[in-house]
Amino acid sequence: MNDMPKQTLWLLQQFENADYSCYFVGGCVRDFLLKRTIHDYDFTTNATPAQMIALFQHQDCKILDIGAAFGTITVIYQGLRMEITTYRIEQEYQKHRSPKQIAFSDTICDDLSRRDFTVNAIAYHPKQGFIDPFDGQSDIKNRVLRCVGSSQKRLNEDALRILRALRFHFTLGFTIEKELAAAIIHNAPLLSTLSKERIQAEFQEMLMSDADNLLQTLRGYQVSEYIVPFIKNIYDISQESKWHSYDVFTHTDIALNHTKGYTLTEKLAVLFHDFGKPFTKRIDAQGIAHFPKHQLKSREIAKEALCEMKYPKHIITECCTLIALHDDYIKPDELSLRKLLAELSMNYELAFSLIRIQAADAYAKNPLYNQAQLSELKQAEIMLSQMKATGFSVLLKDLKLNGNDLKQLGYFGSEIKTALHRLYDKVIENPSCNDKKQLLEILKQFKSM
Repeated sequence: MNDMPKQTLWLLQQFENADYSCYFVGGCVRDFLLKRTIHDYDFTTNATPAQMIALFQHQDCKILDIGAAFGTITVIYQGLRMEITTYRIEQEYQKHRSPKQIAFSDTICDDLSRRDFTVNAIAYHPKQGFIDPFDGQSDIKNRVLRCVGSSQKRLNEDALRILRALRFHFTLGFTIEKELAAAIIHNAPLLSTLSKERIQAEFQEMLMSDADNLLQTLRGYQVSEYIVPFIKNIYDISQESKWHSYDVFTHTDIALNHTKGYTLTEKLAVLFHDFGKPFTKRIDAQGIAHFPKHQLKSREIAKEALCEMKYPKHIITECCTLIALHDDYIKPDELSLRKLLAELSMNYELAFSLIRIQAADAYAKNPLYNQAQLSELKQAEIMLSQMKATGFSVLLKDLKLNGNDLKQLGYFGSEIKTALHRLYDKVIENPSCNDKKQLLEILKQFKSM
């Protein structure tokens, strides 16, 4: 780890000059051993928070002492944020989340003993090398995730560790060791004690990991219903149709498998796109399943779930728009795409997102019948790119005939709005007619009908 940023080496030197011990610890050591990009630099030391503040207060750096009561301060030096925590022992957790008491220690092994997983319980110093009392380096090499000490005890202490374990499984590709797997299942109900924001943050990283079979894995660990509101409703809902080979839950999971590289909003839209199916399912006389207007019910459920999960308003709005339109057939012709853009207020990126969502949905359908749709969606994407390159964009406000013009022609009240929308529909069908003279002629045709 000799290629660490110069700011981190400067920090270690300050402790050494004052005769304190200090080590890199936790995620930065783990990510270094995994040859991953390091985003956060954490340290542990035998210096108390007061001693650390005294050490840095006259240095050319910024000190944040918000976490000092728990043994942590943050030092910002030359733009790099570094968090340092005093060696500590945690005693008696409360509400399955945080220690009721902490005690400072002067032994590095005491501090490593309190950590969640062996892969996070490794310390490093450039001169002393690695301190690894729980053989976390072997677990990193073998890509195995196990707890420090008893898995049952560790997860019961802090329920967030359940989600952290699953996040490491998805984002790092670690296999969850047998005892830890059993402890996750046993302690899954403790997830109900966590804040929605904490759950959302962990789940979001899982979702963005692009790991396969995300939902099946979460269901297997019996945690999915605590993470994703309403997901239990789509378990084992069959789809008796030639278009579908899987039940709704499996279909959704496979669709998510085809969202690699998608944005968060797109992934959330795919996740919730069929949540309305259990409530709209109908079987006709031939035994074929239909789900009339399921997209609208799915939008309703998604809005409630995403609000409960504390997502920002703009993500909820865009996600719900995509869900509501995910079952609308997109044809690879300009008129169809112009109408789509008009419905999306000329938001090209949202239109591209809708095509991607429909593609993921199609990939999760019966492979005997999905190829035509996938081909047309690809053509539509190419055509939409060409339209964007030409700069096609016509909003209602861009009409060459406006409300004041209509007032002068004798229109009033709701008649103005109705006439403008009808004219807009005509311009979307034929953009070249957006000319005041032509629009006046179209108005005359409306009146004569």
